[in-house]
Amino acid sequence: MPNLKLTIEFDGTGYAGWQFQPGHPTIQGEVESALRQIIKQETTAYGCGRTDAGVSARGYVANVHTNSALPPERMRAALNHFLPTDIRVQTVEEAAADFHARFSAKLKTYRYRLVRGASPLRRRHAWEYHWPLDSGRVCRTARLFRGRRDFQPFCQTRDANGVCLVESVTVEEAGDELAITVCGDRFLYKMVRRIVGALVAAGSGRLTQQDIRAALAGRPTRPFQTAPACGLLLDSVEY
Repeated sequence: MPNLKLTIEFDGTGYAGWQFQPGHPTIQGEVESALRQIIKQETTAYGCGRTDAGVSARGYVANVHTNSALPPERMRAALNHFLPTDIRVQTVEEAAADFHARFSAKLKTYRYRLVRGASPLRRRHAWEYHWPLDSGRVCRTARLFRGRRDFQPFCQTRDANGVCLVESVTVEEAGDELAITVCGDRFLYKMVRRIVGALVAAGSGRLTQQDIRAALAGRPTRPFQTAPACGLLLDSVEY
């Protein structure tokens, strides 16, 4: 059966994340429901990873094996016909038989958006931060996270292997917004949001670089703040 690679954009505000959960709206559930209406049989959409409830995506990748004779462009149009308007399949491509959206991924890029103060027009997709924040300190602290290391202190998981490669953490400031971009080979549950939470705590003077260095070195530390899910966007996945 053809293996189709789907690139999906979605607003995760009203969803419990990508992964199917009985009784809760999920992105996977909506995509598989649309596929059932097209191909008239059960099939599984394999995602590039879980996303937390409320997290959005610009370039989420999934793959699905289907016996449909529809060419990729017609499949894209059919999926978008049945999907709700806050989920859109941007491209459909035929992939190699062994392609897997999660296990074939080499690099993922997340972007986190923070706005200083209240912003009714942006609050669905940004962390409204109401306290003083030194963006220079945030930027300097971001460099500490680069490299391959055990990120267990910055996640909420029972995964025995907490080692990840973080290739870059960059901070951009534009007007009243701060954008934090994190790029790495894999991410643990809530890892990006806790990195952002630690950066903001450092920028507000509630944490020092020594606190973060100690956690990255494996020394005991109190749990780090988890940034709100609304500000997080899965930007792209590289294969």
